[in-house]
Amino acid sequence: MRRFIIISMLLIGAIVECSAQEQIEALLSRDISSRNSVTFRMGVKRDPTTGEIVKRIKELSAIDDKELAREFKAAFIAARENADAWEEESNGSIYTVSVVCTNPKRIYHLTIGGSMLSVYAQTIYSEEK
Repeated sequence: MRRFIIISMLLIGAIVECSAQEQIEALLSRDISSRNSVTFRMGVKRDPTTGEIVKRIKELSAIDDKELAREFKAAFIAARENADAWEEESNGSIYTVSVVCTNPKRIYHLTIGGSMLSVYAQTIYSEEK
């Protein structure tokens, strides 16, 4: 019974960690084409010999979209609890957060300032050679 409880707690911890990261990913993957003030870019780097994805980068920028800024801020705060590294800074009107998670290694950066929102997400699947 004790072993069952320990395994259950480990699984719950893994699920919570994934859900916090997935909340940020879901916001980045959401269809935002109807919003005029949002710009989205995505890039993929592949290993030239195998063709496997080494790194994926997503960038989102928005102007005058306070609702989207609130959603991203809440997602980043939720990820704080399970992040392997967390850095938050607020000086006046600019709020920045950097989150690092492992397995796979994910780096997220959020900047909210005035009417501007900027989100940067990088997923590293394997180390570059």
